[in-house]
Amino acid sequence: MKAYFIDKFGIENIEMRDVKEPSTAKGFVKVNPVMAGINPLDYNVIAGKVLYGINPMPHIPGSEILAIVSEDSGKFRKGDRVVVYNRIYDGTCEYCISGREYLCPNGGIYGVVSNGGFAETLLIKEENLYRVPDTISDEVAVSFPIAAMTPYHALKEAGARAGQTLMVYGASGNTGIFAIQLANMMGLNVFAVSSKAYLDEYGARETFPAEKIPEDFKADIVINPLGGEFFSKSLTHVQRRGKLITFGVLNGRDTTIDIGRIYTNEISIIGSTGGSRQDMRELIDLASGRKLNVKMDKIFQFDQLKDALVYFGKPRDGRVLIRF
Repeated sequence: MKAYFIDKFGIENIEMRDVKEPSTAKGFVKVNPVMAGINPLDYNVIAGKVLYGINPMPHIPGSEILAIVSEDSGKFRKGDRVVVYNRIYDGTCEYCISGREYLCPNGGIYGVVSNGGFAETLLIKEENLYRVPDTISDEVAVSFPIAAMTPYHALKEAGARAGQTLMVYGASGNTGIFAIQLANMMGLNVFAVSSKAYLDEYGARETFPAEKIPEDFKADIVINPLGGEFFSKSLTHVQRRGKLITFGVLNGRDTTIDIGRIYTNEISIIGSTGGSRQDMRELIDLASGRKLNVKMDKIFQFDQLKDALVYFGKPRDGRVLIRF
């Protein structure tokens, strides 16, 4: 089979190789990917910008995978369409036992602490696979592990409920567009922060460029995956007893915040990362009954992966995906 490897970091260093197909193992299922996502995590793993250990080296990256089961195994049958829950976990720690596998100290992210999905055949732990109904498009299904589950989990961590007001920074990004749609499904009133004018198509009631947000605008929940200077700015738009939730640092890890504003208004700042297996089940059920859409930019073929990564590193507008 063919797979993409990096021996050393740098987009220019990823290369396709012929390798032996993985052997079947008890508790694992052999699958053939049909689509993969490219996301900031994958890009930064390959570029050498991830701050934690990449294992093994040489390394196969790829963390968002939609696949077809290639042979009967356990509860799965050949031809089943499945998405990969992309967390590695031991199943025995306090976090795993409480249903927060994504926090397992002995685990990590598939495609980071283990070889990933940029390969023609994969061997995946049975409990990490979830059937995807035919009513859900490939483009949406492949987005479940990161682009969709990240904001879904964040909304749950924030205790989002119908009738609340939500402000989404970075709203035209992949997680932002899913955050808008999922929050609408939950009955929230969603306002977007972006320079893009099309976000009403995904359910935003109104869109503000960052420099034109009304000073007196307040939201019950503010999602900010940008970090940097935008983090302190977004804090000014959190309602009393409201919540500011973050799951990214696209614009930088460092910021300055007004601590007085936090305690005098009883504002909660919440960190959120990834999501659980339960989140994946809920997300699939939610998308089965209600239509989710993806803002697409471009789809590349598997043998064009390096071109896709170069393309991803430039300004774009929507998802960049790989078709096998």
